[in-house]
Amino acid sequence: MCGPRCTTRSAAARSTARSSRGTRSAVRSSPVPARPCRTSARGRTERVAATRNTISGGLFLSAVIQGHTVTVQLPPQVTPALSGAPPRTEAFTGRDDELSTLLGLLDPARDTGAGTRAEPDRPRAALVTGLGGAGKTELALQAAHLARERGWFPGGVLFTDLRGYADLPCHCDVPSHAEQHGRDERPNHDQAAQGRQRGARPGEVLGELLRALGLDPERVPPGTQDRSRLFATVLDAYAEQGRPILLVLDNASSAEQVRPLLPGTGKALITSRHTLDVGARLLDLGMLAPGAAVELLARALRLALGDADTRVAREPAAAADIAGLCAGLPLAVRIVAALLAADPARPLRAMAEDLEEAATRLDELSYEDRGVRAAFELSYRHLEAEEARMFRLMTAAPGPDLSVETAAVVADRGPRDARRLLEALHRAHLVERGGAYGRWRMHDLVRLYAEERARDQAGPDRHEEACDRLLDHCCARARAAGAWLSLPEAQARRETQARQEAQLQRESQARREEFASREEAVTWLDAEGRTLVAAVTAAAGRGDRARSHALAVDLAPYFEFRQRTGEWITTALAAVDAAGRLGHHAELAAAMTLGNAYRLARRYDESAAQLRRALSLARDDRARSPVLHNLGLTYLRMGALAKAEACHRRDRRICALAGDLRGRAQAAVALGDALRARRRHPEAAKVLTEAVTLLQRLDGLGLGNRTALMHARVNLALTYLAGRPDRTPTYILWQLCAALAAARDLDDRHAQALIFMNLSTAYRNRCAACHGPSALAWGRRAVTLFEELGDSYHRARALTALGLAAGPEEARRSLAEALSIFEDLGAGRECREVRALSRTDRTEPPRREACTADESEQVRDWVDDLPHAVLRGDDERLGDVLIPGCNIG
Repeated sequence: MCGPRCTTRSAAARSTARSSRGTRSAVRSSPVPARPCRTSARGRTERVAATRNTISGGLFLSAVIQGHTVTVQLPPQVTPALSGAPPRTEAFTGRDDELSTLLGLLDPARDTGAGTRAEPDRPRAALVTGLGGAGKTELALQAAHLARERGWFPGGVLFTDLRGYADLPCHCDVPSHAEQHGRDERPNHDQAAQGRQRGARPGEVLGELLRALGLDPERVPPGTQDRSRLFATVLDAYAEQGRPILLVLDNASSAEQVRPLLPGTGKALITSRHTLDVGARLLDLGMLAPGAAVELLARALRLALGDADTRVAREPAAAADIAGLCAGLPLAVRIVAALLAADPARPLRAMAEDLEEAATRLDELSYEDRGVRAAFELSYRHLEAEEARMFRLMTAAPGPDLSVETAAVVADRGPRDARRLLEALHRAHLVERGGAYGRWRMHDLVRLYAEERARDQAGPDRHEEACDRLLDHCCARARAAGAWLSLPEAQARRETQARQEAQLQRESQARREEFASREEAVTWLDAEGRTLVAAVTAAAGRGDRARSHALAVDLAPYFEFRQRTGEWITTALAAVDAAGRLGHHAELAAAMTLGNAYRLARRYDESAAQLRRALSLARDDRARSPVLHNLGLTYLRMGALAKAEACHRRDRRICALAGDLRGRAQAAVALGDALRARRRHPEAAKVLTEAVTLLQRLDGLGLGNRTALMHARVNLALTYLAGRPDRTPTYILWQLCAALAAARDLDDRHAQALIFMNLSTAYRNRCAACHGPSALAWGRRAVTLFEELGDSYHRARALTALGLAAGPEEARRSLAEALSIFEDLGAGRECREVRALSRTDRTEPPRREACTADESEQVRDWVDDLPHAVLRGDDERLGDVLIPGCNIG
């Protein structure tokens, strides 16, 4: 018996074929759409004869050929080609979700609704994309084998390697002689594209597939379109006979290579390094998670050597390091496993140490005919010249990722062109999208490969010029962005009032050209922060001391604003190293920057040493003023209160003599804080009130500093809370809420957390019976926010405040946690304070009957809601009532 047959005939032969229809049994015809016309070699449009494929299910003793109609009998059994998909590996792991997605697409029940909800409009094909070596082929094979085992494709699995990335000459590197002749010679893109042989041609592949399906080679039509229609018809024939076939198209490089091969109604799995537009469900395959990479290493070793190999279990840390150095790339992990299997005595730690050297890592990741470098090379060879140039020049940008803006700078192209090139590299899976939209990054191993190519083409690409462009860009943008955070403080502390106004006008004009607002500047700094830190180090590595120093100093206001201590210290140390040959002004700025960074890190002795050095480098009062201010802040944190007061008094005198109103106000804020620490509360309140008044006056003139005014309000509130711990007047809550409004507008989350903590204390002091819930709520918010910010010290302080506001059980937990943190930080004074509070016999907060505030319910509700209203943006609530002043003395 023979199976179903496939008939292909031309429209011109239909009348001849009609005479033979009576000899056929159960013939069913269905037309297949064809392109209606084509263009001849002479440019004329010609009608293309339609091709009709007919399937019949009758019985035939032999092939029938009549007229121009060809009847092909299909084989009754599954041929070896249909069951000859490459084997799957037993070491497969870490892709459960992706495998489930593919199986869901292949499940025939999803098409018919049998056993589950039908999805008739879902794609018939899936495209698995990813970086070379990501495991695309293995995932497709795993899905194909499982689908066959479940009986979904009794006709078999038809697998073909399209060789889309094989044997392609490289047209994307610039000839080395271009630089020698002083010209920017680049290959012609059209000629390069014409010279590319992108793997197997669709017509050839269709011929092979049709022969694999059992068709007589002599009956296979010559044209690609005719072969495509016949192939689809044959697959339909198998499906109609209850023997659907799964098509696996591996290693495709272009949509043109795939489209003629796709079945009309059948299922197909496609793998490619490029994202192709073929109407398929996209599945972008990422890297393995660290744990899955370790498991892959263990399984591959067990598969090769059996259960006797226990190196992964014996050396888990080394196994984790290997997985990290392979950056989750399955190919790299498998190569390491092969190397380890070839040398069973080799410890994993020795393997990890061999991989640690970045310069030779790609050399290590090679075994026999497999190599990570070779896998990347195939993708690189498919790039156009401009795409390859962008790929290489991306390595000029330091840091873990880069923006379109940065890419445009290094490539010396416009933002639109840069975005287009990055998207092309992303489609080729040579770059990945970063953590935020508009940012791009390279896989660690891909970057190593890109750096190799960049070194090879450094001359033609003018790589050093790209580095210079980027550093100039970073310095200019960081200076402009930092101005929104540091001005008017920085300039106001160095210039007389008249010169300051002129300078501020010039600076404000410059920064408006760069950034339209403070918010825009901070957003840019947040996005580019890690790149800027890496740029400081990169400039130092190139011997570019001036740029390294300038960028580090200009970033200081941002690091202080965002409390990014580690990065601040890193860049400040680079500034100190660079300043040695740049003169005493550079040395002073670097020493003060590092001293301030150490203070933020609570390394007070080192901070004081750097700031004293800066003071010795200052040659006039204008330079001494900011150093005295910062040195006084460090002395205050050290507990050297008399020295702190002396520094701030001296600073205030210098500012007063120079007519520096802003500097005088800032010095007053710091002096008031020092006086409060010395428990001279009436004097502190007087100085801080003067500072608030002066800053408000400057703000009315458009010369104010919201950050300084915010700190002045908080210090004034703290002074009153310390001087009158038994009662908190509305005036103090108002000052805290006004400061909270400024912190909200400035997006200063650290200041917000500090104010939350102080609100907790203020509400508790006002009346624990009436405002106990508010004290508890703000204490908890402070703890949470400090935890989000990663500030352990202030989190412990907030826990201490919470311990005073909470009930017995929560208080014990909060104080115990605070003590543990302070002990870890080595904060002796704070430890003693918490231990003393822990020994206090705490009871439940007073009941409402014990109210001491003597306030109406309306006032109580207004006071409780005031900070909430501020956070909602309802600043008008701050002006609802007339707030009287306070008197501590």
